[in-house]
Amino acid sequence: MASLIVAGGGIAGLAAAIGAARAGHEVLVLEQAPRFSELGAGIQIGPNGRRALEELRVWPWLRHHVVHPKAIRIRRAATGVELGRMPLDASFRKRFGGTYQVVHRADLLAALLAAAEEEPAITLKTTSRVTGYEDIPGGITALLQDGSGVSARGLIGADGIFSRVRAQLLGDHPPRFSGHVLYRALIPRAEVPLMVDTGNVNLWLAVHGHVVHYPVKGGACLNIVASINERWQSGMNWGENTDAASMKRVFAKACDELQSLLRAPRRWMRWAGADRAPVNTWGAGPLTLIGDAAHPTLPYLASGAVMALEDAVVLMRHLAQESSLAKAFRHYERERQPRTRRIVESSWKLARIYHAAGLMAAGRDAFIRLTSGPRSFERMAWLYDWRP
Repeated sequence: MASLIVAGGGIAGLAAAIGAARAGHEVLVLEQAPRFSELGAGIQIGPNGRRALEELRVWPWLRHHVVHPKAIRIRRAATGVELGRMPLDASFRKRFGGTYQVVHRADLLAALLAAAEEEPAITLKTTSRVTGYEDIPGGITALLQDGSGVSARGLIGADGIFSRVRAQLLGDHPPRFSGHVLYRALIPRAEVPLMVDTGNVNLWLAVHGHVVHYPVKGGACLNIVASINERWQSGMNWGENTDAASMKRVFAKACDELQSLLRAPRRWMRWAGADRAPVNTWGAGPLTLIGDAAHPTLPYLASGAVMALEDAVVLMRHLAQESSLAKAFRHYERERQPRTRRIVESSWKLARIYHAAGLMAAGRDAFIRLTSGPRSFERMAWLYDWRP
């Protein structure tokens, strides 16, 4: 019998499995899909995320797939004017003791999968959807969709925003819809219009919407994510194709550079932006939650995946220090909850600020100008200064 079962083989699940294995546990990962794969957009990884990857010993698998942008530029969608920027150069590296990088989600998952496959204490099993659990003497049984069950000393729910493990544990409500719909496209570098900035992370602000784009796949592709105020919420995943007509209407009066970029993709996909209000209970006994199963967040701080990596590091530390799974899980939860609560709440606030109009937009723009350049470092220090 494995020491631990991890329900879910995404970024959070594989990171949790690696951390638990590094702490001396035999781990069984149960993934519902036929194979380990990741859809979705790119990921921005600050110095805190890189430190987590280094602590998990995953960074060597990923380092050749990342791109290091020169800066994060914040711009007005209507005019293209730069309101402010955060340099990601030597001054950034000196302040935070690490680099800022961007990568496609699939490349991050592939790096985690490669590290997990090299770990003899980890067993990976696909086509195994966890639908619930049962407490048993000395452990817990993960119940599978096919009617079978798998037992272990403990269970980590890493099954995302629609977690079945969480649903049984908390009996809470469905995720809350933000009122934003997000559109994603990935285009080859050769298809990017020449006028578009591809060397930086660009954040374009408009009334009722914003756009983020940056290079991924070693610079071979450009990742684009646009968010708009919209009521559609029939899907909260990456799986629906769309002509993006609603999104294009929001940016119909944008500057030429942004307009040319939004016309470039041949294919768009969309999902409804959602999260959950923070809770104080992530587990009971030899059970805990991690990543989006514990603290799903809107993407506006670009920190959802990185929080899962941090989770895995903290969990690894407590599993190594405590023989009792229940005690290790409670210590991990207490350490992580204040930080992830701040991420969720700050991201929700940014949802309003990014799409503001009138006086709120004017105040936002003035603040961005005042905190541009190296002055922006202290504004982000609470996020990037994290160390395991």
